[in-house]
Amino acid sequence: MKSFGSFVIGIILFLGAFCLLWWNEGNSATKINIANYTNKYAIEVSSNSIQRDNDNKLIATHGLAKTTSTLGDEFVESPNTLVLERVVRMYQWIEDNEDGKTVYKKDWSDIEQNSDEFEDKNHRNPKFSISSREYYAPNATLGQYDLSEKQIEMIEPQKEFLHLKEKSGYEIIDNQYYKGKDINNPEIGDILISYNYAPSETSISIIGEQKSDNTIASMIHKKFGAIYIQYDGKMTKAEILEKYRNNNKILTMGLRFLGWFLMFLGLKLFFEPLVNFLNFIPILGNLANAATTFIFALITFVLSLFTISIAWFVYRPLLSISLIILGTMIAIFVKKKFIKANKPE
Repeated sequence: MKSFGSFVIGIILFLGAFCLLWWNEGNSATKINIANYTNKYAIEVSSNSIQRDNDNKLIATHGLAKTTSTLGDEFVESPNTLVLERVVRMYQWIEDNEDGKTVYKKDWSDIEQNSDEFEDKNHRNPKFSISSREYYAPNATLGQYDLSEKQIEMIEPQKEFLHLKEKSGYEIIDNQYYKGKDINNPEIGDILISYNYAPSETSISIIGEQKSDNTIASMIHKKFGAIYIQYDGKMTKAEILEKYRNNNKILTMGLRFLGWFLMFLGLKLFFEPLVNFLNFIPILGNLANAATTFIFALITFVLSLFTISIAWFVYRPLLSISLIILGTMIAIFVKKKFIKANKPE
């Protein structure tokens, strides 16, 4: 039954990898087109004055996001704050896998480790008594523009909140609230709470469509979809687009590797029942594991290249030609090596 489960999961991962690779290339191509379109048509403007001639046009601007809102919870109050982030960590049992063995270790984590799903039921974690959370200013401005709730939520709370007040049941240690007996010898269930925030007058940069109600929103393009870019910091249009392109490259390459790995893992799981059967013969089993790992890595690499090239042929035809040639050369090389290795003396 375990082998059958691996077989089914292998099929799902193998087929899902093709979908991921295809979507990734389409998404990457769309972002490249958005960057090119924005570079050509976006108008750089000052956020301190609004020109009505730019209504319904794509603009690029930067400035200081401002608010008079006070944000807080039962622990802190932060005046003139755009975003307040509460980070709660608990000392917990964490289940991990090392060299094929399930191990348990104690550590601080802001992610609740559900001990109900542990293999060893003797390791138990309590539930979080308080959760991590973000608080947002109800209104803010960027120069003469009004910021929406979603735009405020995109601002990163990068500064550490330093004005902690005494709270019953908690100690203040290293600018964190600690609930427990001894921070140097924590026990399962001990709590640490810290805060980060984005103050008023945080610099942000935006590319979007100027609206007649003094807001900046996504521009809906009939071919590319929604066009809207926002980053923290003071940036020109060129700098915004450079960061946008770099982020796209990093994401695209990361998902390409993930797609290949899922395809490789899927193929390994698909053939796992056969490899397990061969493991009954020690030497043959070891050889089968090594050989299948190498062969599956090459096969899935070639399949990934072909998938990417075909997707690029659909989304960006010129670039796909080089990928098709590379994939073909690798396939021919692998075939020649396989034939040579199996050719009788």
